[in-house]
Amino acid sequence: MNNWNRLEEKFATIISDNYEYNILLNRILLSQNNTLLYSPMGFPLDLFSDLIIKKKFNIQNKIYRCEHIWDKALVYNENTHFIELDIMNPDNTKNMDKITPFLLHIIKHKNIGYDKHFIIIKNIDLLSKLLYYDFRILLERYSNNITFLCTTHYMSKIELPIKSRFNSFRVPLFTVEEINNIFVNYLGISMREELATMKTRNIIKALFISEIENSPHAEEILTEDFIKYNYPPFFEFIKTYDKNKNNIENIRYLSNKCCQYNISINKIIEDFLILVDHGDYYLRIKYSKLPIKKLEDIKKNEKMKIIEIGSNIEYMLSQTNKSKEPIYIEMLLFKLLY
Repeated sequence: MNNWNRLEEKFATIISDNYEYNILLNRILLSQNNTLLYSPMGFPLDLFSDLIIKKKFNIQNKIYRCEHIWDKALVYNENTHFIELDIMNPDNTKNMDKITPFLLHIIKHKNIGYDKHFIIIKNIDLLSKLLYYDFRILLERYSNNITFLCTTHYMSKIELPIKSRFNSFRVPLFTVEEINNIFVNYLGISMREELATMKTRNIIKALFISEIENSPHAEEILTEDFIKYNYPPFFEFIKTYDKNKNNIENIRYLSNKCCQYNISINKIIEDFLILVDHGDYYLRIKYSKLPIKKLEDIKKNEKMKIIEIGSNIEYMLSQTNKSKEPIYIEMLLFKLLY
């Protein structure tokens, strides 16, 4: 059994033993309205939503899902208690126009077993602007026949009229102490020294790294860069970067790789903020001469610029379709390097 499976097995106990998370869980279960869960990247929101479903429908064992394809395009999971749609699924991202007809097909018919249909929509922030309008109408017109449980890691991308029709619950990241407690007392593993030094609150990343530790090539893989960055190749790219060359194809290649490995604009910004302090490779790209006396001021100024560039491009991406993300990541990298 790997570490993730252990976490999945122990997750209900972990939450019930934690006073704050247990209170939050009970508050969510008491809510009779549409529910929106939001959390920063690094919290296992899928496990938490599964726990809510288990408690709500009194499911004692593992939740079984049967995958279906609607209208030869939209992939969804079905259970006797609920229907689940993950918008991050690549097939669903390409077929967003099918989501409204799919939901209408369900909610126009009364649920046989329950008073209402229970529909889970994961990563609801990926809905396009047009679909948000349709979704708002569904929430208003069919509230007597449907209840939604939606999840997101990007609350700011969801339009206010949609938020106002949900009971929203923020699920905080585990603290460093809580992660260490989970590792030692529930999973029976120790946290790697580098991770403990970084004081990460991302339990998913911590589990991934602890899993690699069992690999025969662990020492070669688990370098400082691998642990520190969301996308480790950034460091090598910056280290060997020559601003005087034509780098458009290299930037485009890196942009496509970021999309392939689900490295979002937020994660890229996090990595570039680390790069500012990791040696002077990034600063050498931006400045022909570095005044040592003003180095700390320069670093602060560059970090502010990185955050500003990232937030502007993140906003532009939020106004368009998710499928255009590679173009915006390419634009982001170009602005950060020139």
